Amino acid sequence: MKVIRTSFDRHEERRDRRYPLPPLVVVIEGAEYTTVNWSLGGFLVSGFAGEIPVGATIMGKLRVGEEKRFLRFTGTVVRVDTPEPGYLAVQFNELGEDGIGILDRYVARRAFRGRAGS
Repeated sequence: MKVIRTSFDRHEERRDRRYPLPPLVVVIEGAEYTTVNWSLGGFLVSGFAGEIPVGATIMGKLRVGEEKRFLRFTGTVVRVDTPEPGYLAVQFNELGEDGIGILDRYVARRAFRGRAGS
């Protein structure tokens, strides 16, 4: 199935909306980070002290919300040290079994809560 993503902001190059909550726990090279924000397409973490060049493929795992299990992912590094030193932005290449479905459920829950509170 082909998925088409649309951005409605001409100045915005991202294809997916970013969410600060719930934060994801991301493990890269044995170190644990909490996301600044994330989307169905990738994530941004701060406090990254590793040496990974832009364009590199990385592997790791992540956990969202109350989920007990970690999801394995592979991704491409798209930014390092932007907007400040220690930031790492990764675009997902593969997101483990059921990964997109799990993240999508959290997006849907957040959207539903926002409408219910209006």
